[in-house]
Amino acid sequence: MPLPAGWSSTRHLLGQFGNSYLYHFGRDDTPDMQLSIFYRGMLVSSLSGKTFERILKKEPHDLSPESILSVSEILGNCAQPDLYDLEAASTISLSGMNVLKVEGHFPEFSLENRTIFINGGNDGCTVLEIIFSAPRQIFSRHAQSIDACLQSIEWN
Repeated sequence: MPLPAGWSSTRHLLGQFGNSYLYHFGRDDTPDMQLSIFYRGMLVSSLSGKTFERILKKEPHDLSPESILSVSEILGNCAQPDLYDLEAASTISLSGMNVLKVEGHFPEFSLENRTIFINGGNDGCTVLEIIFSAPRQIFSRHAQSIDACLQSIEWN
């Protein structure tokens, strides 16, 4: 995935939980904005994985409140109403692969957020996340370039 112009790697955290990793990318001129790639280092439950797979196999669509609830383990912090104001959840095709996209904000930090949840394995239990977050005005200025970046992903 090529980064937009002006972006570079800023920090890597490996192995804090099992096989977890967290890669941060940002711009020197905009320190409040970051793009992260995250793996929790732990599998989700088989039930959550199967539900996640089932949702991703359908044509791209908006998730109902019931569907959002059914994948709350997948969504992690984005499913916590005391931490996150979830505004929209949908499946989209990203470079030919269906993924789950969640949009909202973290009020405590005044950050707009878009998180992409990816089925990183064969059973829906390995969940990878691509997270874009920034204050509102900065977020809206850069969202289109991040979307273009994400559409350029080449899956292995």
